[in-house]
Amino acid sequence: MRNRQRLVSGGLAAAVAMVSTATGLGVTSAVASPQPHHRAAAAAACVPVPLWANTGGGGDRLIEYNPLTGAELQNVPIARDYGDIAFSADGTTLYGVTFLGAPRLVVINTGTGAETSTVAVSGPAASPGVLNALTSLSNGMLLTATSRSGNLYTIDPATGVSTAFPAQFPPGITSAGDLTQLSDGDILALGATSTGTTVAFRIAPDNTLTEIGTLPRSFGVTQSGGQVYVFESGGNIDQLTSVPTAPSTAPLPFTVLAATGRPFFGAGSAQDSGQCNLQPGTSYSVAKASSPTGPVCPGDRVTYTVTVKNTGTTPYFGDSAGFVDDLSKVLDHATVVGSPTASAGTATISGTTLTWAGPLNVGDTVTVTYTVKVRAHARGHLTNNVQPTAPGGSCATMGGCTTSTDIKRHGRWWAAK
Repeated sequence: MRNRQRLVSGGLAAAVAMVSTATGLGVTSAVASPQPHHRAAAAAACVPVPLWANTGGGGDRLIEYNPLTGAELQNVPIARDYGDIAFSADGTTLYGVTFLGAPRLVVINTGTGAETSTVAVSGPAASPGVLNALTSLSNGMLLTATSRSGNLYTIDPATGVSTAFPAQFPPGITSAGDLTQLSDGDILALGATSTGTTVAFRIAPDNTLTEIGTLPRSFGVTQSGGQVYVFESGGNIDQLTSVPTAPSTAPLPFTVLAATGRPFFGAGSAQDSGQCNLQPGTSYSVAKASSPTGPVCPGDRVTYTVTVKNTGTTPYFGDSAGFVDDLSKVLDHATVVGSPTASAGTATISGTTLTWAGPLNVGDTVTVTYTVKVRAHARGHLTNNVQPTAPGGSCATMGGCTTSTDIKRHGRWWAAK
C-alpha cells in the first residue's frame, strides 16, 4: 500500500518523464494536390496544455513541463508538501491539498508557488486525513481520496466541506495517489494493493467500478491534449497508449518519454476535469500582408506574408497553433508560384486553401509566405482572408486578416464582376 508518510521519513524519491503527444516540430512546406486537410482542425479539437507537478519530502517545488518534450517551462518553490494538486474545472485555478496534519485545501499561484488562500477541509474526509489524490470534476467539485482507506470524497472548493462519494475502491484497495475525470465522463482512479501494485479503475457515471489493468507503482495521473499521463514512483511519466473500457488485470500499455529524478507527490493540468480547457494566458494573433499592395498587372507577382505571434504566457505545443487562408478569390485570377514557406511548423496548399499548423512558444513569431502570378487577361481584385483555427487565436488588428489587391489592365482599373 502506498504511504507517503514513509516517503517523507525515508526520503524515497520518485522521478518523472514525459511522452510526446504529437509530432510535427520540424519546419516543412508543400503544395499538395486537392484533398481534405485536417491537421489544424485536429489540433483545435483539444490543444495540449502544460503538465504541472509538485515535489515533496523536502525541497518542495511546483514544476511546469512541456507535455511533448518533458522540458521544464517553470520551476518555483512551494510552501509545503501537498498530497496532490489539481486545476479547477474551468482550468483557471490551481488547488493543492495538504498531506500531513489536518487537511487543508489551498489555492496556489502558478507563477510564484505562493499560497493565495486556504480553507480547512471539513466533513468525512477530515477524519482519515493523509489525502493523497485530487482532481476536478466537470460539475465544479473536487474529488479526493486517502491512502488510509478505500473511500473517496468530494470537496466543495469554495467552503472545504467534504462529502462521501458514492463509489469507493474495492476491499483491500486504497488510493495510490491520483485520479482524473476522462472526456467520456468516467473517472480514472489509481488504487494500490497492500503490496504496492497500482491498479487502474474506471468509475462510471452510475458509480460502478471496473478494473481495467495494472501499472507500475504510480503516484499521479493527469491529461493533456486528449492524452493520459501516469506518474510512476520509480521516476517516469508514462503516456497510456489507450485507456481500456473492458475489465482486465493485464498491464496497461504505455510509452515512456524521460526521467527527471524528482520526488513527485502529485500532478495536474488545466484539463484535469476532462474538458479541453486552455491554460490562462493562452493566445496568439494572426496578421496578413501583401507585396506589392497594388495595383498590379497581368504577369506581376504578389507575395503574401502571414505573421503568427504568441501574445500570451503559455506555449502552443506541436501542431496546436494554426490558421487557414482562403485563396479562392486569389486563384480566380492568379496561379501559385513555387511552394509556401514557413519559419516553423507546416504550410500546405490544398485546392484553394492554405493551411498552417505548428508550435508557437511564448514570445515567438512565425512567418508563412507564398507567391502568386497574375494570369493574362485577369481583372478585378485579388482578395483573401486568413482565420486562426486554434483556441485563443485572433486577428492582430481589425481588418488585419484580409488583403485586397486591385488588378489594372491597359492603364484602366477593372471593377470586380
